[in-house]
Order: sequence, then C-alpha cells, then structure tokens
Amino acid sequence: MRTIRRTMVASALALPLMIGAAGIASADSFGSTEVQAGPDGAATHSVQSETHRGSSSFHENSAAAGPDGAAHDSTSATAGKNGDSQYQQHSGWAGQDGAGSSETHSSTDGGHDQGVLSGTLGAIGL
Repeated sequence: MRTIRRTMVASALALPLMIGAAGIASADSFGSTEVQAGPDGAATHSVQSETHRGSSSFHENSAAAGPDGAAHDSTSATAGKNGDSQYQQHSGWAGQDGAGSSETHSSTDGGHDQGVLSGTLGAIGL
C-alpha cells in the first residue's frame, strides 16, 4: 500500500517538474521546482517568471500532503505592455479538524492615454 501511495505522489509531482523545465528554456524566463517525498508526506514548490513582448508574469505554487491533511498556496501576478495588471493569491487546506480556503485578487485596466496628435489622428480615422 505504501509503495502504491508513493508512486501516486511521485506521479502527481512530476507534472510541475515538466512545467518548470519548459519555462527554463527561454532566455527571458526563470523556473525553479523542488519536490520532496518521504514517509510522512510529500511537498512541491515551483516558481516561474517570464517576460515576452513587453509583458511579464510571475507564478509561485506550493502543495503539501501528509498524515494530518493537505494544503495548497498559489500567487500569480502579471503586467501587460498596455499598463494592465493582475494579482491573485489563493490558499486552501483540509485536515482532520476541517477545511478552508482564502483568495485575494486585484486588477487594473491599462487605460488608453493618448496625446493630442494621436487622439486627433485617431478621431479622423488615420
């Protein structure tokens, strides 16, 4: 039974490793993944960030499971080349005493500031 459970945990944790390795291939990106498994449970932590054509993003994820329960935490932030941005943080947990979750998020619209000349040219269709 223990071998089956370890195999299932290792298989589930292999996906973040593959995703993290894909982010490392680009010169404008960073990726890091850590995976731990032992007789008392398993945990994974990954960080990915990248820039592409004036936009940037950051993602961090953690998950752990053991005899007392399981927990997950994620943070994500993006910024677009037009000034729009988003932030999201989510946590969830479950154990012998119950379960819970929390989420925080915010976003901005980039706006469309225009100078006098570009606004005038856009108004006449140029």
